[in-house]
Amino acid sequence: AGNTTCADSGMDWYTDLVGETPCRTYERLRQICNNQYQVGIMNVNTPPDFCDEQVADCCCNSISFALSMMCLTCQQGFSQSSTGFDAGKGAYQMYLTAGRDGFCHPNTNQSFPDNIQTAVCNQKIKVFDSLYSLFWGDGS
Repeated sequence: AGNTTCADSGMDWYTDLVGETPCRTYERLRQICNNQYQVGIMNVNTPPDFCDEQVADCCCNSISFALSMMCLTCQQGFSQSSTGFDAGKGAYQMYLTAGRDGFCHPNTNQSFPDNIQTAVCNQKIKVFDSLYSLFWGDGS
Protein backbone atom coordinates (compact mmCIF):
# COMPACT_ATOMS: atom_id res chain seq x y z
CA ALA A 1 0.00 0.00 0.00
CA GLY A 2 0.98 3.61 -0.49
CA ASN A 3 0.90 6.44 2.05
CA THR A 4 -2.47 5.52 3.51
CA THR A 5 -2.01 6.13 7.24
CA CYS A 6 -3.29 9.20 9.05
CA ALA A 7 -1.02 11.59 10.93
CA ASP A 8 -3.35 11.89 13.91
CA SER A 9 -6.78 10.83 15.20
CA GLY A 10 -8.71 13.58 13.39
CA MET A 11 -10.08 11.21 10.74
CA ASP A 12 -10.86 8.37 13.15
CA TRP A 13 -14.58 9.05 12.66
CA TYR A 14 -14.19 8.03 9.01
CA THR A 15 -12.08 4.97 9.82
CA ASP A 16 -14.61 3.91 12.48
CA LEU A 17 -17.50 4.19 9.98
CA VAL A 18 -15.81 2.69 6.92
CA GLY A 19 -13.17 0.40 8.40
CA GLU A 20 -10.15 2.00 6.72
CA THR A 21 -8.61 5.44 6.24
CA PRO A 22 -9.88 7.70 3.44
CA CYS A 23 -6.47 7.28 1.80
CA ARG A 24 -6.90 3.52 1.69
CA THR A 25 -10.43 3.87 0.29
CA TYR A 26 -9.13 6.25 -2.38
CA GLU A 27 -6.26 3.91 -3.22
CA ARG A 28 -8.52 0.84 -3.50
CA LEU A 29 -10.94 2.78 -5.69
CA ARG A 30 -8.16 3.92 -8.05
CA GLN A 31 -6.78 0.36 -8.15
CA ILE A 32 -9.99 -0.85 -9.81
CA CYS A 33 -8.74 0.87 -12.99
CA ASN A 34 -4.99 0.69 -12.33
CA ASN A 35 -3.88 -2.12 -10.03
CA GLN A 36 -0.45 -0.46 -9.70
CA TYR A 37 -1.85 2.78 -8.27
CA GLN A 38 -0.52 3.79 -4.86
CA VAL A 39 -1.38 6.90 -2.90
CA GLY A 40 1.61 9.20 -2.74
CA ILE A 41 2.16 12.16 -0.49
CA MET A 42 -0.78 14.44 -1.26
CA ASN A 43 -0.04 18.01 -2.36
CA VAL A 44 -1.19 20.60 0.20
CA ASN A 45 -1.73 23.03 -2.69
CA THR A 46 -5.06 21.66 -3.89
CA PRO A 47 -5.89 19.63 -5.78
CA PRO A 48 -3.91 17.07 -3.79
CA ASP A 49 -3.85 14.59 -6.68
CA PHE A 50 -4.96 14.38 -10.31
CA CYS A 51 -7.14 12.04 -12.32
CA ASP A 52 -4.40 11.25 -14.80
CA GLU A 53 -5.15 7.61 -15.60
CA GLN A 54 -5.48 6.38 -19.17
CA VAL A 55 -8.67 4.62 -18.02
CA ALA A 56 -10.19 7.36 -15.88
CA ASP A 57 -13.51 5.75 -14.91
CA CYS A 58 -12.36 5.28 -11.29
CA CYS A 59 -11.19 8.82 -10.62
CA CYS A 60 -13.13 11.06 -12.99
CA ASN A 61 -15.85 11.86 -10.48
CA SER A 62 -16.64 14.05 -7.50
CA ILE A 63 -16.53 11.12 -5.05
CA SER A 64 -12.92 10.30 -5.88
CA PHE A 65 -12.01 13.97 -5.64
CA ALA A 66 -13.65 14.23 -2.21
CA LEU A 67 -11.74 11.13 -1.08
CA SER A 68 -8.47 12.69 -2.28
CA MET A 69 -9.24 15.79 -0.20
CA MET A 70 -10.05 13.66 2.84
CA CYS A 71 -6.82 11.75 2.26
CA LEU A 72 -4.89 15.03 2.29
CA THR A 73 -6.38 15.90 5.68
CA CYS A 74 -5.63 12.36 6.88
CA GLN A 75 -1.98 12.53 5.81
CA GLN A 76 -1.36 16.04 7.12
CA GLY A 77 -3.44 15.79 10.27
CA PHE A 78 -5.42 18.42 12.04
CA SER A 79 -2.31 19.86 13.66
CA GLN A 80 -1.46 21.27 10.20
CA SER A 81 -4.98 22.60 9.59
CA SER A 82 -7.39 22.65 12.53
CA THR A 83 -10.46 22.32 10.30
CA GLY A 84 -8.93 20.05 7.68
CA PHE A 85 -7.99 21.07 4.15
CA ASP A 86 -10.52 22.70 1.84
CA ALA A 87 -10.21 22.75 -1.93
CA GLY A 88 -9.83 26.15 -3.50
CA LYS A 89 -12.16 27.36 -6.22
CA GLY A 90 -11.43 25.43 -9.42
CA ALA A 91 -9.49 22.63 -7.70
CA TYR A 92 -11.96 19.97 -8.83
CA GLN A 93 -11.65 21.11 -12.45
CA MET A 94 -7.84 21.00 -12.14
CA TYR A 95 -8.12 17.45 -10.72
CA LEU A 96 -10.24 16.43 -13.73
CA THR A 97 -8.00 17.99 -16.39
CA ALA A 98 -4.65 16.87 -14.92
CA GLY A 99 -2.84 19.22 -17.29
CA ARG A 100 -4.78 18.04 -20.38
CA ASP A 101 -6.84 20.30 -22.63
CA GLY A 102 -10.15 18.84 -21.44
CA PHE A 103 -11.75 16.92 -18.61
CA CYS A 104 -11.20 13.23 -18.13
CA HIS A 105 -14.00 11.00 -19.37
CA PRO A 106 -16.54 9.77 -18.33
CA ASN A 107 -17.03 12.58 -15.79
CA THR A 108 -19.71 11.97 -13.18
CA ASN A 109 -20.76 14.03 -10.17
CA GLN A 110 -22.27 12.47 -7.05
CA SER A 111 -21.96 8.99 -8.51
CA PHE A 112 -19.65 6.48 -10.11
CA PRO A 113 -20.13 5.12 -13.63
CA ASP A 114 -22.23 1.94 -13.39
CA ASN A 115 -19.26 -0.36 -14.07
CA ILE A 116 -17.25 1.25 -11.26
CA GLN A 117 -20.16 1.20 -8.79
CA THR A 118 -20.52 -2.53 -9.51
CA ALA A 119 -16.78 -3.06 -8.94
CA VAL A 120 -16.91 -1.03 -5.70
CA CYS A 121 -19.67 -3.33 -4.45
CA ASN A 122 -17.99 -6.53 -5.68
CA GLN A 123 -14.70 -5.58 -3.99
CA LYS A 124 -16.56 -4.57 -0.82
CA ILE A 125 -15.13 -1.05 -0.87
CA LYS A 126 -17.17 0.97 1.60
CA VAL A 127 -17.77 4.55 0.53
CA PHE A 128 -19.04 7.08 3.07
CA ASP A 129 -22.68 7.70 2.03
CA SER A 130 -22.48 11.50 2.22
CA LEU A 131 -19.90 11.54 -0.58
CA TYR A 132 -22.72 10.59 -2.99
CA SER A 133 -24.46 13.91 -2.30
CA LEU A 134 -21.46 16.20 -1.78
CA PHE A 135 -20.70 18.57 -4.65
CA TRP A 136 -19.97 22.26 -5.22
CA GLY A 137 -20.29 23.60 -8.74
CA ASP A 138 -17.37 26.01 -8.36
CA GLY A 139 -14.99 23.11 -7.82
CA SER A 140 -14.15 23.83 -4.21
